Amino acid sequence: MARTAMSYSSSELTAIGIQLIIVLVIVRRSYAMTKGVPFSGLRVTAVPALLLILWGVTELESTLLTPWALPYLIGLDIAILIATALGSAPVAQRMTLFTREPSGSWSYRISFSMAVLFVAAFVVRLALAVVLFPASFEFGSPPGGFPPVQQQVLLALIDAIFSVSVGLLVGRSVGIYRGWKAAGKQGGA
Repeated sequence: MARTAMSYSSSELTAIGIQLIIVLVIVRRSYAMTKGVPFSGLRVTAVPALLLILWGVTELESTLLTPWALPYLIGLDIAILIATALGSAPVAQRMTLFTREPSGSWSYRISFSMAVLFVAAFVVRLALAVVLFPASFEFGSPPGGFPPVQQQVLLALIDAIFSVSVGLLVGRSVGIYRGWKAAGKQGGA
């Protein structure tokens, strides 16, 4: 059952606000990448590294809300993240256009569909958590013990979707890096 904004705790609202800021950064960055951005190692690795850290903290949080998750669901989430990254890296490499600028530097552009896929996975996960289980944003087990089994299953689904979105981002970054290396060997577009 959906809750009104008035029924969210202040820590839930703070966590949701932080997540919305992350969404805005991701949307802005993804949109810019569809228009073309200069290539840099920092640009390709910074956001995936930050989201991997957030993903790790989320997985740790899951063990506090669903103690049976370790090692089963966490192993599954790791497998989902790795499989998604491995599957999306070659696609991202093919769907990224590299251009050598007159100055000798490189820029790249990702396809709009690749940007939308990642943003959609991230936003769907966030929306499910906000509407159906906002307590999943708070660190620590909730007062009164563990959440009901239905919410624990929902948390497992939310974590799996997050693993897909982070895997897509990591795969996209790996694909962009591989594409840049290949474009450099070919002399560029």
